[in-house]
Amino acid sequence: MQRSLQWARGRLINVTAADQLLRDLAELIQEVELSTQHGQQGCFGYQAPVVFNRGRGRSLYLITREQLSFLKSCGFTAPQMADILNVSLRTIRRRLRQYHFTRASMYAELTDSALDEHVQDIVAGNEQIGPEAVRASLRVRGLRVQRRRVRASMLRINPGAAALRAVLRRPERRTYQVAGPNSLWHIDGNHKLIRWRIVIHGAIDGYSRLVVFLHASNNNRSSTVLSSFIRAVVSYGVPSRVRTDRGGKTMLSA
Repeated sequence: MQRSLQWARGRLINVTAADQLLRDLAELIQEVELSTQHGQQGCFGYQAPVVFNRGRGRSLYLITREQLSFLKSCGFTAPQMADILNVSLRTIRRRLRQYHFTRASMYAELTDSALDEHVQDIVAGNEQIGPEAVRASLRVRGLRVQRRRVRASMLRINPGAAALRAVLRRPERRTYQVAGPNSLWHIDGNHKLIRWRIVIHGAIDGYSRLVVFLHASNNNRSSTVLSSFIRAVVSYGVPSRVRTDRGGKTMLSA
């Protein structure tokens, strides 16, 4: 119907009447889509209005720069903005690019001296408070500051306290002991390149840290891991125990 009205505009009916009919049709479509969506979700919320487009293509949602600026100042992410305005994530990202919103624009424009004053006021002699707690306090004040800037500011204000926190909060590593070579092998896989059909499997001796096998293949089957394990056994001997994760690819090796 919309295409028919656009074709008839200026031919069968005058331009003003055609534009009004197209505008009413766009509002009707929006109301139907919104009612259907609410009926499925069982909730009612805000819906960004649609602006009628006289040219070709779909009508545009009316999302202003002020709306996006307010939502960004409140700390909402792009998916959350899409849920609030009841539009698609692609629409939000397209409008953010259109209004030149970047990741850097999310943060407050503070000089180092002004940031040091805020951090000094928040810390107030408490040498145990960490950078994340300071960032949360700054966020309460309406200031979003990068983590690296907060850490640099705390280092400038009190370098001794920063060094003390680094020493006291260092995690204590557990003691790892293995009886001897071939006493325990660790097998694991890496799937970060699986979208390019590259899967890496490897095993290491727990005592000597010797990599007994490291193989890249185009699948994640347990038979592939087993063949690499057998070749490692032929070269280095049979291990007393094998430790793997709970995945199914290493079941045959175990």
